[in-house]
Amino acid sequence: MERRPRGRHSEVPAPPRTPLRTSTSARSRRRRAVKVRFAAMAMLAAVSVLAGTLLVAGRGHAQPVRIAAASSSIPLFGSSVGYESLAKTTDQFGRMPIVRVYYPGLPASNAWEGGLAEANDSAVIVSFKALPTDILSGADDATLKHFFDTAPTGHPIYYSYYHEPEDNIADGQFTLADYKAAWARVVALAGAAHNPELHSTLILMSWDLVKASGRDWKSYLPGGGIISTLGWDAYPVGSATNVNPQPTPPADFMGPCIAASNSVGLPYGFAEFGLSTATGRPAWMAEVGNYLLSSGALFATVFNGVAQYPTLQLTDKASQDVWRGFVAQSAQAQSDTNPPPSSPAPPSPVTRPTGTTPAPTASTPAASAPAANDSWVSGLNLSPAQLIGTGSNDTVISFRIGQAADVTVLVLGAGGSVVRQIAKPAHAAGPVSVPYYGYTDSRTRLPAGTYKVLVVASNGSGSASAETTLNISTP
Repeated sequence: MERRPRGRHSEVPAPPRTPLRTSTSARSRRRRAVKVRFAAMAMLAAVSVLAGTLLVAGRGHAQPVRIAAASSSIPLFGSSVGYESLAKTTDQFGRMPIVRVYYPGLPASNAWEGGLAEANDSAVIVSFKALPTDILSGADDATLKHFFDTAPTGHPIYYSYYHEPEDNIADGQFTLADYKAAWARVVALAGAAHNPELHSTLILMSWDLVKASGRDWKSYLPGGGIISTLGWDAYPVGSATNVNPQPTPPADFMGPCIAASNSVGLPYGFAEFGLSTATGRPAWMAEVGNYLLSSGALFATVFNGVAQYPTLQLTDKASQDVWRGFVAQSAQAQSDTNPPPSSPAPPSPVTRPTGTTPAPTASTPAASAPAANDSWVSGLNLSPAQLIGTGSNDTVISFRIGQAADVTVLVLGAGGSVVRQIAKPAHAAGPVSVPYYGYTDSRTRLPAGTYKVLVVASNGSGSASAETTLNISTP
């Protein structure tokens, strides 16, 4: 569980960008019926797994590796796709109930209309990147709104804004405050799509949980119910850096992630894991798979390598066969739990009682995507709307929130950078008034110019935002 070098996913190709389309036909797309050929294959694989053992090359010698019996909450098992084509990955592991897809920038405009995110017609963990200042400025609203509005229903979509942000923040590429504020705006855009299958998923490194990292993983977690699911990129000793990789027991490098997730009452899964050597990997894969079966995780996708880190790719047939067995077991469990619907009725959102710890299952996430409601934040007004650059004058930022919520007022500078952040946690529903004197967080006076005031209100059921303009003039 050591720190991983930067740029691990830089080699994942981005699908070609196409002009934005306004069609929302993909949202009404129902899950296609399970093909007879796949059903027979999955059943055969599951029966063979439960009935006997897989003979694989173990740690230094051939040995039988048994896959544990199925449970009622088997995670969605799958693999990353992009480095290897979806067709080749499917040949290796069978038809996967979930896939991991990376966009090195914003999502492609055809993500759900023939693009990589939609190609497997299954649950997906999909991540995208954009600078927080760009998100906060509203420059990416149209692209993200299109991405969320055209997302299909019928299977979970675990979307992640800027996965593994820790090193970027540490290196000063953007601030933690900007990152968390951008998450709130992203989730508000997703909530406006009213698609219960969209699940905001914060993906962090398991390295954060090691004392030597010097990090507090909770500092990356936006408050107010903005995040509905935690994802972890967890690697055994040596595999993140490909320096003397060891088949570390899963309890050692996955167990802390589970404990951390449980400590905040959030559903969780493993967006990446892998062993950077074929030596002992088949038996290790079986050990990890069996551990995951009873882990309570929603999903687990093996990282199947990139050109920069080819040793993480499962090139050996023995390891492929082991993971194929778990994928088949997961696929069969989903088929048994969720038979193809007889009517096109959309799934109902899953709610979580206040103050309870969710009991996640692989097929039904314990928390649904928050639904944004613009009436949450209304009547945003500045009085006065202009400040003089010097003196003790102030403006009062006033608005109304429709529900009790955590409220954050952000003053954004050029390019969307956060220059002042004012928190009002656990505010009751009703009017809110916040005086602002024209200073930055470091108590320096803002120069003359035009600034954006962004109000974000969030609680366990969702988030909403409103914005207006503040002018600061030269005296």
